[in-house]
Amino acid sequence: MEVRRIFVDKLKMKNSMVLITGPSCKYVLGVLRKTIGERIDVMDGNGYLYHCLIHTVKGKELYLHVVDVVHRPEGKRPKVTLLVSPIKGPRMDWLVEKATELGVDRILPTLFRRTVVRFQDGEAEKCERWKRIMIEASRHSGRFSVPELGPPTPLRGLPPYIDHFENRWLLYEREKSTTMKEVLASQKNGSVCVAIGPEGGIEEGEAEWFEEHGFVPCTLGENVLRTETTPLVVLSVMLYEFNMR
Repeated sequence: MEVRRIFVDKLKMKNSMVLITGPSCKYVLGVLRKTIGERIDVMDGNGYLYHCLIHTVKGKELYLHVVDVVHRPEGKRPKVTLLVSPIKGPRMDWLVEKATELGVDRILPTLFRRTVVRFQDGEAEKCERWKRIMIEASRHSGRFSVPELGPPTPLRGLPPYIDHFENRWLLYEREKSTTMKEVLASQKNGSVCVAIGPEGGIEEGEAEWFEEHGFVPCTLGENVLRTETTPLVVLSVMLYEFNMR
């Protein structure tokens, strides 16, 4: 029988027991219909997986007995942060889901001049939905960790998020000479930050801003890719280069 997983943020364990409440408890008991003595795994989003048995059910509280803890060490691939312009509709949900499956470590929705999505009214709702998608995608893909989701941020607010990166790449449609293959070949040790603009394109002044902040403009080739396709190509190439060769 397949062992199901749930995600618990800020997991607390005492005497090998874990308390589960709220939606996770409802999911285990109401959706999965698990009962006392059955197995359920808990991931904490920080690289640890807890193998548990259901010990006690008290109303809306579920007590799990931890029988084993597994830690998945970091892979060979450097940590990757995506600065990506939000997209309207379900395509952004799809991007977040697939980027999570491909191993992204952080997504920072970045507001360019031509970004269509606005956040004044529904920022919290959108971000909460994307976080739920990240959790589900992590659970389904077998990840032990859940990516971070940063707040929607304009270019002027990016420096605190990018200052520590050794490698900074800008996927820029007007760049014709420097390829991603070349930036990978010259990559330094350390994490990677990749910026991807809106479907309307990155304005010249914005590209200059990124270059002034250490980003190397590069191209994936002659084909024009959608905003939600570009980051997945980048992550797929990096997955192959660092994990599968």
